[in-house]
Amino acid sequence: MSDQKGDFLVGLLIGSALGAALALLYAPQSGEETRDTLRKKGAELKDSATDLYGQVKEQTTHVASQVKDSTTNLASTVKGSASQVAARVGETVGRVKEDVSEGVAQVRTAATAEATTLRETAREELEKVRQATGRASATDPTPEAPAA
Repeated sequence: MSDQKGDFLVGLLIGSALGAALALLYAPQSGEETRDTLRKKGAELKDSATDLYGQVKEQTTHVASQVKDSTTNLASTVKGSASQVAARVGETVGRVKEDVSEGVAQVRTAATAEATTLRETAREELEKVRQATGRASATDPTPEAPAA
């Protein structure tokens, strides 16, 4: 929006200068009066251009300051968000690690219990086979089960 204002002001100044120059050239005045009028209009044009330059410089400085502030705020927000995401990922990894450790412990416990049950069942079945074949269990050693 301010860019349109600046364009309008520049156009207005140029148009005014051209209009004034044409009016002076076609006006019924003496050469001295025309030169004096041209000097005055030139000074006015110079003052207007200087004012316009000051306004544009001020607006540019203001916009640059706003861009700097916005960029700083955005960078701070992104940094904060990245830190939050990193913390959440760390927490999630920790929970998953704990869950996996608990699962491994549960599987190990269940496997040990199942191995013990199988070993006892194997001994019972061996004893039944020995009794059925007439061999005494006291004289035959029971094979040892592999350690879990």
